Amino acid sequence: MKFFTNKVRYSILAGLAAYGTYHLALNFIGIGFAIQDCSRYSEGTISIICHLFGLN
Repeated sequence: MKFFTNKVRYSILAGLAAYGTYHLALNFIGIGFAIQDCSRYSEGTISIICHLFGLN
């Protein structure tokens, strides 16, 4: 039973790590596309990133 519990625990952790990596990659791709058209975004995180990089 202990082997089964450890296997399930590691499977859940591996799944969460894969989901987090996937979500993070999609966020970076989205930010990359948004930075190319900064004039469309006037509020939120994208506007802050555009301001930091001087792309307003």
